[in-house]
Amino acid sequence: MENFKAFRVHTIDGQPVCKFEQLALNEIDDGPVLIRVAYSAITYKDAMAARGVGRNVRTDRPCVTGVDLSGTVVRSSDERFKPGDRVAVTNYQLGTMHDGAYADYARVPAEWVVPLPESLSLFEAMVLGTSGLTAALAIDRLQKAGVEPGGGPIAISGATGGVGSLAINMLANLGYEVVAISGKPAQSEYLRKIGASKIILREDFMRDPAPMVSGAYLAAAMDNVGGQFLDRLCANVKPHGKVAIAGMVHVDTKMTVLPFVLRSVDILGINVSRQLQMPERKRLWDRMGADLKLTQAEAIAKVIPFEDLDRTMDSFFNVSTVGRVVVEVTEKHL
Repeated sequence: MENFKAFRVHTIDGQPVCKFEQLALNEIDDGPVLIRVAYSAITYKDAMAARGVGRNVRTDRPCVTGVDLSGTVVRSSDERFKPGDRVAVTNYQLGTMHDGAYADYARVPAEWVVPLPESLSLFEAMVLGTSGLTAALAIDRLQKAGVEPGGGPIAISGATGGVGSLAINMLANLGYEVVAISGKPAQSEYLRKIGASKIILREDFMRDPAPMVSGAYLAAAMDNVGGQFLDRLCANVKPHGKVAIAGMVHVDTKMTVLPFVLRSVDILGINVSRQLQMPERKRLWDRMGADLKLTQAEAIAKVIPFEDLDRTMDSFFNVSTVGRVVVEVTEKHL
């Protein structure tokens, strides 16, 4: 096999140095499943690795980053996969401790690989990726907790982000009334297009400091931000409401127990890392190809060529991204 293109992070004198390189197959981490990568995406975790924020990527040797990929199996020593299979890999240690998605090829453990439903294209799989899996798990848990369409609005914080955008479209397609909370008034048309029935500006939502808002009307909420957003969401949820916590931009919060004790509000923690077992992953991917299938994938995703990867990373720190950024790693794909 000829050398192929890869984007690697080197740690030099304690600082990350990112560059495109030509690699041979034996220069990337081994694994029983060899995948020809079609698409990847950029998450905040990828941007952190590229810019040395949070030290979430190995430093003892260079690492091909990228925590999400979709592609086609080239060969496999594991009988569960065969050449031509369309697959996705998201998180685990991909792109942090194990060479990841930002390369023409990836070699990964079979235990990380999810066969894609026939109803999902490789492109759609990366519009989803880890963000879609997070949104799907949150919706799945809210439904299991008894939140039904017609029971009242569901509020989404961080609405223009990847997880928020995907959750809005999925929920709207299921018939839920979705309230988008956003600090980007210029994106109101975008939020309505993907399914939001009401938009509340962040400043307005945060204005009422009451520990429990008297006119609480939310049946549920999904928080992708944390901090005081979580406090305000809980204050606005009506009795027996549910709040799924999926994000931690702000990890600290000052809250009162009043919504939980006096209104019986429930908190649902959402984690799609290695704690999410493979049978559950497969079930959620099947749902994302069926009742949770996107209807606004093209609106939610911005597609960039592989060579624009590095220059796009900084937009995740100035919060200028909207929806998902999908990376077209190879030009020929299924």
